Amino acid sequence: MTKKLTARDLKMFRTALEQARSVVLGDMDLLEAEALGNNGAPTHDAPGGDSSEGYFQEFNLELLERDGTTLREIQDALERIDGGVYGQCEDCEAWIARERLKAVPYTRHCIDCKRRLETEGA
Repeated sequence: MTKKLTARDLKMFRTALEQARSVVLGDMDLLEAEALGNNGAPTHDAPGGDSSEGYFQEFNLELLERDGTTLREIQDALERIDGGVYGQCEDCEAWIARERLKAVPYTRHCIDCKRRLETEGA
């Protein structure tokens, strides 16, 4: 049975989450600049039918969306630390294994509940 996280654990996970947040924010800045160009407006396909620029713009926008989702999850995890519920599964309320939190520090579910949710298509 997994135990509640210690103050030392929480400090370690807070640091990991803050570092992850910094990395994601840096990635988002770069992706936004690449996707939107210098003037903040979407770039247009090159003349003559070369759509590679449009493809890369779309790809960068999709990555930007994914990073935005990850950033929200990281911020929510930091709020769970502040609220005293970090590391507790949102479904079964069991404590999430430290190994799982090390792999995905912003996770909301223990591995059993996550597997069940994925099987159910949630």
